[in-house]
Amino acid sequence: KARLAVVAMPGVFPTLVTTTLWATGAYVVYTYVSPFLTSAAGLTPEHAGLVLTLLGVCAIGGVALGGHANDRYGSRHVQMVALPTSALAFMGLTQAALTWAPHALAPVLPLVALWGLSSWSFFPPQQARLVGVAGLAHTPVVLSLNASFMYLGFSLGAALGWIVITLTSVAWIGAVGAACMLSAMAMSV
Repeated sequence: KARLAVVAMPGVFPTLVTTTLWATGAYVVYTYVSPFLTSAAGLTPEHAGLVLTLLGVCAIGGVALGGHANDRYGSRHVQMVALPTSALAFMGLTQAALTWAPHALAPVLPLVALWGLSSWSFFPPQQARLVGVAGLAHTPVVLSLNASFMYLGFSLGAALGWIVITLTSVAWIGAVGAACMLSAMAMSV
């Protein structure tokens, strides 16, 4: 009961919801990135793995960049750059798919790199922000809750992506991911 009381502390729940919206947006796209790459860029699933490697390398860079930028500029400033930049990358993926599919590899690759850098540069400042909101004494609990809210977002993103590709096409996952990122930004504000 005492651990869950942390959620009711001022500012904690909206900050956790920000994590969920961010994770939902990221996983609307990530869950279905292989069929997206096949449709938009004409890649086989084997070659999609190379693009996922690019995403992973850029995500590592994003985490490092986000941590460094958080120390220098503070969590809110970093998030106000990372979240709209992620939205821009995701919207770009949809635009590239709608405009150039199945030959959109040239615009998709830099957008995937931008996605990795921007989306994952959000996470270290988000953790710092949660610790700042909840206080150092509640750090273990609030970071555990953050992971739970993140995994909830991953699940919601996969489900939302399924709805998108069922009702429209895989090309639109980027636009929906962008909407989630902008919602995370609004919640963060």
